[in-house]
Amino acid sequence: MDLEEAISYALDLGAQFVEIRHQKISITEIFVVNGVIRRLSSGDESGYSVRVLLNGAWGFSSGPSLKELVESSIKLAKTCEKEEIEVHGKPYTGSYIHSVKIPPDQVPVDRKARDAVDLCKRGMIEEVRNFNVSYLDGFLEEEVVNSIGTKVRQKIYRTRVSFSAYAHRAGVTERALESTGGTIGYEAIEGSFDLAETAARRAVELLSAKSAPAGKFQAVLDPKLAGVFVHEAFGHAAEADEVLAGMSILEGRIGQRVGNEINIVDDPTLEGLYGSYKFDSEGSEGRRKVIVDKGILKSFMHNLETSSKMGVESTGNGRAMNFRNPPIVRMSNTFIDKGDAELDEILNMREGIYAIGSLYGYTEPAKGQFMFKAEEGWLVKNGELVERLREVALAGNTLEILGNIELVGKDLKFSPGNCGKQGQWVPVTTGSPHIRVREVVFGGLR
Repeated sequence: MDLEEAISYALDLGAQFVEIRHQKISITEIFVVNGVIRRLSSGDESGYSVRVLLNGAWGFSSGPSLKELVESSIKLAKTCEKEEIEVHGKPYTGSYIHSVKIPPDQVPVDRKARDAVDLCKRGMIEEVRNFNVSYLDGFLEEEVVNSIGTKVRQKIYRTRVSFSAYAHRAGVTERALESTGGTIGYEAIEGSFDLAETAARRAVELLSAKSAPAGKFQAVLDPKLAGVFVHEAFGHAAEADEVLAGMSILEGRIGQRVGNEINIVDDPTLEGLYGSYKFDSEGSEGRRKVIVDKGILKSFMHNLETSSKMGVESTGNGRAMNFRNPPIVRMSNTFIDKGDAELDEILNMREGIYAIGSLYGYTEPAKGQFMFKAEEGWLVKNGELVERLREVALAGNTLEILGNIELVGKDLKFSPGNCGKQGQWVPVTTGSPHIRVREVVFGGLR
C-alpha cells in the first residue's frame, strides 16, 4: 500500500481528513568533555505516521505498516474527545532537495570524532576546569500527502556545534557558551575553532567580573539575549494553539499595539538558518510572517488545525519532531527585525546595564512574565563600558518590555538552538539586533 492508497483507505473508513508522512532520518551525535569522547552515536531510522480526523476527533499512529496505521488511527479517533472542526487548507505540491557544500553523511564518523576532540582541546586553557563540545549533524527526507491534495517531498541537512566552558578560581565558577550551525553541511566546522577559544576566554575573563547590581536600569540587550527573549517570552505566546487554550497574553489582541515601533518576524525561508525548511510537517509551504508590524500585532503562527478553527490560512508552522509525533504549532526562525541605530548610539546611556548572552530562563506566556539569566554584562556610564559584570539576571513583563524598547540596531544576528514543547524538540533560530530598553528590573547580588 502506497501513501495515496492509504489516503483512500482511510477515507473509505469514514475519515474526513487524512494526512500521511514518511520520513527517513539520519543523525550523528558526538559529545566530548575535556578532550575525551563521552558519547558517540550514528544511525538511520525511517517510518510512517498517519493522522485522521473522524467526526471531530483526531487519531494518530506511527510505525512501519500503512494499512495497520490507518486502522489504528481510525480506532483511536473513535475513542477520543470530539469537537467542532473541519480542516480547511490550501493544497501544496512540489519537491525540494537542499544542497550543502560538504554533506555530513559523506564525512566518516571517525573524522568527525577527531575534529570534535581537536575543537575541545582548543578550549582547554588555563583556569578552564571543564570544556564541552556537542556536535550534531543529520538529514531529514520527508514526504507528506493529505486528503486536501497536498503532495510534497523535501530533504534538509542540518549541522550544529556548541561549546560550554567552565572556568574556576578561588571558589568561583563561571560559564560561557558559544554555538554555530544551520541548514548547512560539515563546513560548519570551519571557523568553529575560533568559537571554541572565544568561549574559553570569556569564561576565564568572567572570573574577574563584579557581581551585577540589583534595581531598575536602562538596559541594552545583545542580539543573543534579545533573540532568546523574543522567542521565549513573545514567540510562544504567538503560537495559535496557546492562544486557543487560553494560555497567551496575546489572546484577543490582533490589530492592537503590543510594543513600540518594532517588527517581529518568523521566517523559515531564510537560507542557511537552523530553523529553515521548505515545507512544514503538514506539507504546507513555509513563508515569512510579520507577526508584529511597527508595534501592531498582525498574526499568530498556525498549523492546519488552528487555522481551520480561527478561519485563517495555515502559516506553515505545523512541525513534528519526527514521524512518531503529530505536528503542533512551532516557531522556525523568529527574530526582531533590524532597525537603523548604530551600536554607539544604543550604548549612549548615562547609566545602564549591557546584558550579553543567555544561560537559562523561564517564561509564563499566559501571564506575560519572564526571567532570564544572562551570560555576562557591563555597567555602562556615559556611553562607556566601565565594569564587567557577572550574575546578571533580569525579569519583567513581556509587553512592558516591548513597549519600552527605545532603539533597535541595524546589526541583526542569528543563533541556532533547539526548542522543546509538549515533549517535542525541533531546530529553531533566534535573532535580533542590539536593542535598548527604557527600564528593566535586574536582580544582581549587590
